[in-house]
Amino acid sequence: MNTATLDAADTRTPASADARDDAALFRKITWRLMPLLCACYVLNYLDRTNVGYAQLQMKDQLGFSDAVFGLGAGIFFIGYAVFEIPSNLMLAKIGVRATLLRIMGLWGLASAAMMFATTPMQFYVLRFLIGVFEAGFAPGVLFYLTLWFPSHRRAQATALFFMAFGAAPIVAGPIAGLTMTYLDGVLALRGWQWLFLLEGLPSVLLGIVAFRWLSNSPAQAPWLTAAEKQRVARLLAEDQAANGAAERHTFGAAMRDGRVWLIGFMSFLIILGIYALSFWQPTILKSMGLSVLQIGFYSVIPAVAGIAANIVVGRHSDRRKERRWHFAIGALAGAAGLALTTLFMQSPLAAVLCLALAAMGISSAFTVLWAIPGNFMSKSAAAAGIALISTIGGSAGLVAPMMVGALKTLTGGFTASLYVLSGALVLSALLMLLVLPASALARR
Repeated sequence: MNTATLDAADTRTPASADARDDAALFRKITWRLMPLLCACYVLNYLDRTNVGYAQLQMKDQLGFSDAVFGLGAGIFFIGYAVFEIPSNLMLAKIGVRATLLRIMGLWGLASAAMMFATTPMQFYVLRFLIGVFEAGFAPGVLFYLTLWFPSHRRAQATALFFMAFGAAPIVAGPIAGLTMTYLDGVLALRGWQWLFLLEGLPSVLLGIVAFRWLSNSPAQAPWLTAAEKQRVARLLAEDQAANGAAERHTFGAAMRDGRVWLIGFMSFLIILGIYALSFWQPTILKSMGLSVLQIGFYSVIPAVAGIAANIVVGRHSDRRKERRWHFAIGALAGAAGLALTTLFMQSPLAAVLCLALAAMGISSAFTVLWAIPGNFMSKSAAAAGIALISTIGGSAGLVAPMMVGALKTLTGGFTASLYVLSGALVLSALLMLLVLPASALARR
């Protein structure tokens, strides 16, 4: 009996030790990569969506209508969509360091230049250029994560990355409120001009930091030992082998894979809610009688709720190795939050709590959705496939601001648009459960 016990212990110990070593290795990788990538994503969010706060002043000061603002907010995504796939294909060739330096430097300068916009045409051109320059950032990072993390660890890494997207409103709201309130008129600049300047230039500096700090792949990382590099390479190779033949799934196959297009459409439905709220939530809160400063701080509540859901759901999805129901439940919770908001348009606190439920559902669903493509696409197809999914989903950024603006003009309020967005989330849940079965997530 004692011999059997010792034998059992001997067979368990190496596996247990390997698991502990792997956990330590990926913690090391996570702490090296994720803080900087998350900081980059926060600035990406700020430079992309700060127009939602700036318009609280600039619409009146420049005489822009809701239609002008909606088009300007949405036209960003035309440039983004056109250059998304080329940017990601270039990243696969030149590496993330050079790509982030190019992307962040150019988008930061273009975002800061928004302070000089005085006409609708200038507004449109600069928003389009910001989209061109930002193209490839988020899908590029998602592809980059596939080079470092095997699939069963990728949802948590993805959740950390998208946590930055959820965390950004925590700083975006207060920064916008304080800047536009207390710097308005300083050096003859309006508050919204200071906002674009102070949120644009840091992106240029962080792009330089990323170029110096990051490594293009584990094999090129001087901060990993030779044994650690070999371990990461072996785990990634085993992960590819466990899910099917890697090199058979080429660029063309990724373009022809119906799952790529379906996930892209589900991403579109989720992002409708993300960007509609990103651009119009300040206006929704303003319609309830809140000041610019109050709007900035009220916006923190949904952001904090979204981050908490991101982390919890991402980890639980990884542990259970289950994606479909985690996504669907999140999408349905987001739909419920948006629908309930329509009942409390006269009560700011109650409405914000409903928006917090919506943020929890939308954020967690979006995170889980992005953990799926790496399960069935090889590295040879991932760069193009992820970019295609991101392009399809990102087109919601063009539709959402204009749709909400048009419905607001037509109906005089936000109720109709919130119901439309809620319906889109319900549809995404149904597509995940009924059209994309679990068996379809394996390579073929």
